[in-house]
Amino acid sequence: MQFFRRFFQSRDGNVLIISALVMPVLIGMAALVTEYGAGLVERADNQRVADLSAYAGALAYNVNKSTDQMTATAVSVAVLNGVPAANVQVSLVASPKTTGVNAVSVSINTYRTLFLARVLNDRQQLQIYANSVAEVGAQPQTPGCMLALDGTQTGITLSGGTSISAPKCTVSSNNTVTVPCGTSISALGVNYNSAAAPSQPCNGITGPSGATAVITKKSTPDPLAGNAAVTAAVARFSTVAALSATTAPSAPTTPAGTNIDFAYNPSSTQSQAVTLGCTASVSGSTWTLDCGSKSVVNIGTLTIGGGINLNFATTGAATTTYNFAGDLTTSATTNFGPGIYNFAKTLTTAGTTTFGAGTYNFGKQVTTAGTTTFGAGTFNFTKGLTTGGGSTTTFGAGTFKIGRSDTACSGSGQVSICNTSALTFGGPSTFELPGGYTNTGGSTLTFGSGTTNSYKIGPGSDGNAITLGGGSTTIMSDATGANSVFQVVGNVNGGGGGSCFVVPTAAQHDISGNFIGSGAILLGAGVYTVDGYFALGGNGGGSANCNGSTISVSGTNVTLVLSGKAKSSSGSCNGYVFCVAAGYSNIVLTAPQSGATAKLAVIGPTATTNTGGATFAEGGANAQISGAFYFPYGPIIMNGGSSVLGSKTDASKCLQMIGSRITLSGGTAAASECIAASSTTGSSKVSLVQ
Repeated sequence: MQFFRRFFQSRDGNVLIISALVMPVLIGMAALVTEYGAGLVERADNQRVADLSAYAGALAYNVNKSTDQMTATAVSVAVLNGVPAANVQVSLVASPKTTGVNAVSVSINTYRTLFLARVLNDRQQLQIYANSVAEVGAQPQTPGCMLALDGTQTGITLSGGTSISAPKCTVSSNNTVTVPCGTSISALGVNYNSAAAPSQPCNGITGPSGATAVITKKSTPDPLAGNAAVTAAVARFSTVAALSATTAPSAPTTPAGTNIDFAYNPSSTQSQAVTLGCTASVSGSTWTLDCGSKSVVNIGTLTIGGGINLNFATTGAATTTYNFAGDLTTSATTNFGPGIYNFAKTLTTAGTTTFGAGTYNFGKQVTTAGTTTFGAGTFNFTKGLTTGGGSTTTFGAGTFKIGRSDTACSGSGQVSICNTSALTFGGPSTFELPGGYTNTGGSTLTFGSGTTNSYKIGPGSDGNAITLGGGSTTIMSDATGANSVFQVVGNVNGGGGGSCFVVPTAAQHDISGNFIGSGAILLGAGVYTVDGYFALGGNGGGSANCNGSTISVSGTNVTLVLSGKAKSSSGSCNGYVFCVAAGYSNIVLTAPQSGATAKLAVIGPTATTNTGGATFAEGGANAQISGAFYFPYGPIIMNGGSSVLGSKTDASKCLQMIGSRITLSGGTAAASECIAASSTTGSSKVSLVQ
């Protein structure tokens, strides 16, 4: 007991004990002041960088509505300020301040290694977080999604129970806005620039969900004036205008040759074959002509008697050249082997005729009947190809150069291909048709297969490059290869109701002429530069079964660029550059969401002297056009129960209508903004809100 009493009474070592007790407190204070204080400094720096990045990202998003560009810009700003890209998160969010407006959110997470603080706990790092939000929303005073540009015309005029639905954007007119009783405009805002306020005797102008409308007197500039994508698209007209049709291939030159007649006189035929340098044998009604491995076989006129079958050059070499100086008409069953074939005059097939792969040069008209099959190869037609009624004609893949026929095709002009039955070209293939083609009523015509086909099509004698009869089916396979083109010189005349026309996907569709449709049309993706007008239903027509579905006109990732060099003169399309009429309901036309013409659906004439406009008429209802519909100097007219809507299923798509004036009579339009004004700076629409 005395030992413990002396221990507690002893003062030796008190300083050491007190130091041991106080030391953790001192270390904690040092950690708080040094490490956590440095963390607060770093957080302030991170917040500064987050603010800069969010603002820059919002500016970038305002320019082109691209989240990829938004993210790249915001991250670049952070990296320039010393923050690693991996520590930056960028996203497009709903604004925490303004309902219905987007914002750019930037979060920065960095980590600071702890040293002194480890004495108090096992934490290795201190997370330092900063966030900033910049608002990018369009305000009611923006150009918006429906705009009548011309201050000398009637602006936006509604009648006949029509309506405009634009709950997320502005409807603008540089002159009057007329909304009589029974009509309505529901929009985020309405701009006008006339002496009198908008006429709405029954209070037909409202904000979204019936709220009070924001009505502003102001001049609204053209949001697409100076737009680089529009300028580039219109500039291509000079290239299209300079296109010319390819020339027909030259007729082959052949020697006189030896005549041979396959009939029921064996001795005479065999004697002629020997003179030709070949052998001929017969079994029943079937002849076999074998020229062995001769390099050249010169035939004058080859005649095949009625009911005679002929097997020709079954053992001949693929490199043998066969020259036919006279006309040739096949019979019954005729088989030709591979080789190089030069026909100086006409070829007419009948029965069942088969040609092997090779090179074919035709100097005169080729007419097929019965069942005719050609292998793959190179085909040069000087004077056109015509298929007979009830025939089936098939070509393998190859290169096809087909000149214009001397004979008119079923009431249309003289063309390169006149199809009156079933004609199929294998693929991928290259087509040069300087005289165009006609696919007559009820016929089927298929060009190529795969994706790397190529087309150069010129005009027939009537000016039409492509003519489609009622109930016909025409399929042109895609042209997306490195060397593929789609060039048409002349009109595309899909004048046959109930027809199906599948236009190939191609980066660029160059059409030096007008595009006229009456049946179902499936537009392949790409830009359509039409140096003329685009009219659907001017001569009647409408939906039909096409490529497995019932459609009217359907095109995804499509931009139409129309020069208006000519205007339609047919029916209710008369005087317009773009027309949808005659019951063409349920049209689907969707602009690309990215690329050179992103969100541009239809670009009308941009020359101040061209006032050609657009019309939706005669029950052209439920048209779903997604993208900007732009006619800066021409009117946009809707009547007869027509309607134009944005995409019903994809909220990211839009319909922006811009014309010299906009008149709706008995129609409905649902619009949203696609492309903001190129002259509007992003900073005027950007603000930090958090």
